[in-house]
Amino acid sequence: MVGMPEWTPGGDPMLALLPPELPMMFQQLPREEQAWRGRTFLMSYLMTDNVVFSWAFALNNEPTHVAECKAIVAGTRDEVIVKGLHDLSAP
Repeated sequence: MVGMPEWTPGGDPMLALLPPELPMMFQQLPREEQAWRGRTFLMSYLMTDNVVFSWAFALNNEPTHVAECKAIVAGTRDEVIVKGLHDLSAP
């Protein structure tokens, strides 16, 4: 898109683990929101192995869903997500 800066993980190594094709809706979010929604995507992907579902889940704006996802992300260490991604990609 003309005039749209290229999205970068902005110093958050977890966001660098996201797939290269990011929804525009995600790219336009503030960094703080990208952080918890990106982690929500990764955790959902670990459970479903489905990119489309995981983005829909992570970008859901229903207030109860948002509150629950924020709480789950806050209680999950990044190392657990990274290990899950590593295990998922192992043969």
